[in-house]
Amino acid sequence: MKPCELTAKNVAAFARLIVTYMDYDALLDVEKAECEGALSAAKAFAAGYTGLDVEASDLEDIAYAVLAIAAEMVDNHQITAQYTGKNPTAMQILDMHSTNLLPSAEGDVDET
Repeated sequence: MKPCELTAKNVAAFARLIVTYMDYDALLDVEKAECEGALSAAKAFAAGYTGLDVEASDLEDIAYAVLAIAAEMVDNHQITAQYTGKNPTAMQILDMHSTNLLPSAEGDVDET
């Protein structure tokens, strides 16, 4: 599955809010909205972290990382100072595809 094919139903299933996709309609509207928001935020996080256009990516491992991050957002309704961890699998996938961690050669040239 590609990142652009992910839906809130996928997030709900991955986060184990539902057992089958048919169960999605039984979720409360607030739960559906939470899954949609988590998916959007996870895609934005992955795009910002890697520098990739996640929506245009056909990398299936990026889709898995987005799902894992979105599911964590759904599972962890509150943020505390004690929780500083990141999903290691998702972060390793994103690290493999990061393109924006090094400065560009064009920006480092001093032409004076």
